[in-house]
Amino acid sequence: MAGLQPRQLLEAPGLHTVLHTGAFGRWDSLVARTLGHHRSRLLPGSPPFEAQIRCGAVEEFQVLLLRGCGRLELEREQCGHGVLWIPLQGLTQEWVNGVERVAEPGMALLFRPGDAMRGCTSDAITGLSILIPESCLRGAMAPSPLLDQGHASRQLIAAGLQLARAAAWELGGSEHAAAALAEALQQWGHPLDRDRGPERITARRRRQAVAEARDWMREHLAHRFRIEELGRAMGLSVRTLQYGFQEELGRSPMAEARRLRLSRLRQLLLESGQDHRSIAELMQAAGLLACGATAADYRSRWGESLRCTRRRRSLEP
Repeated sequence: MAGLQPRQLLEAPGLHTVLHTGAFGRWDSLVARTLGHHRSRLLPGSPPFEAQIRCGAVEEFQVLLLRGCGRLELEREQCGHGVLWIPLQGLTQEWVNGVERVAEPGMALLFRPGDAMRGCTSDAITGLSILIPESCLRGAMAPSPLLDQGHASRQLIAAGLQLARAAAWELGGSEHAAAALAEALQQWGHPLDRDRGPERITARRRRQAVAEARDWMREHLAHRFRIEELGRAMGLSVRTLQYGFQEELGRSPMAEARRLRLSRLRQLLLESGQDHRSIAELMQAAGLLACGATAADYRSRWGESLRCTRRRRSLEP
């Protein structure tokens, strides 16, 4: 995440610890007071609960670093301000106004005042919540709270990370980071303004090419293809593919292929029809090497082990 690591944030001098506890009730009470109407519970089979919250601020934006251990179900309504949630480790599965959204590292969710959310977390999760004044979201027209694809989404995530970096290390000129975040929110929330002129056509073609390439990837995940093969299949040069993926997703084509394979592996682990297959077999079915590096990569991304994910299905009602 652009050099912003959870371990560094846990020791950053500009953030002060407001909570570090193993008592679920204390955490629940503090979050309810901070983030709006809130109700949560520990899910069956959850590991021992632990939570840490560190806080800082830049101009009108408040930055919260949240780190937790424990599988949670949360229900809340966003009140009074917006929240830009940027997961750094682990995933958040949310139903925002009834529509499912899954945010993982490299993505973000932007909740607006009045949004109703119900969601659950992985066993371990670390992320940033940036509280957004309602005035910064007036007139926002973007239909989806999930920030994943497109230049405006990538710019907003980058601006959020830069603001968190400025708050964590009390950097000089941090007011510029706040101004950049406000500008990124404006650009994200007003798509008609940013899509005028010839660039609109170019951006549309780029989005379409990336979408088609991702569809091809999904169909060929079990096959360990190279980027040259993807380029031939799409009729595009490697350079064009790399530029398009970086602009739309903020990562290379092969990094996206690995992300899709890890997502496919998680899906297989949660399917009851795959119980007869070993974890190593499921790794191979997703196009991944059955090795310790894959297991470590999975834990880092999803915030839980392969076995914990497989066990999750049998524990949930």
